[in-house]
Amino acid sequence: MKKILAFSGSSSSRSINQKLVRAAAGHLEPSNVTVIDIRDYPIPIYSIDIEEGEGFPENALRLRALFSEHDGFLISCPENNSSITVILKNVIDWMSRMEGKIFQEKPVVLMSTTPGKNGGRTNLEHMAKLMPWWGGSVVATFSLARFQDTFDVEAGALRDAEQQAELLAAVKALEVAVG
Repeated sequence: MKKILAFSGSSSSRSINQKLVRAAAGHLEPSNVTVIDIRDYPIPIYSIDIEEGEGFPENALRLRALFSEHDGFLISCPENNSSITVILKNVIDWMSRMEGKIFQEKPVVLMSTTPGKNGGRTNLEHMAKLMPWWGGSVVATFSLARFQDTFDVEAGALRDAEQQAELLAAVKALEVAVG
């Protein structure tokens, strides 16, 4: 099994999407998955002035190296105003300026969870449409609505067996795609 990089596109220390990523990653062999918190890689808001004057920020380069070292991605992103979060968009903006496609033609599972009834579906559709531009091949998506009602925080797992099966199917699709 090759390596999978798992993270959420959230800037919150209490991120429900980071909890979902950890739950999904828990279905993988620990030696095959690296779970990161994107907040551990702070980078300035993308600016051509910074790029030309200072070059790429060290944390953008560290993230690019992590992306290169892994064979697939498990990403959970909150929905902000029906779209991608600022922190994830900023990472993508910086990495898009580097040589090669961001996700390097590797498989991706996109997930989202929200407290509301939509489960981040609008954001998932948006990201899935953009992923080919960024060099990612979406092999599955997973949406979890009403996080507080459907996720057992203490157990780190979904309460509903059908939803748990859907999450496991998404993770398995990624495992198959990375070989």
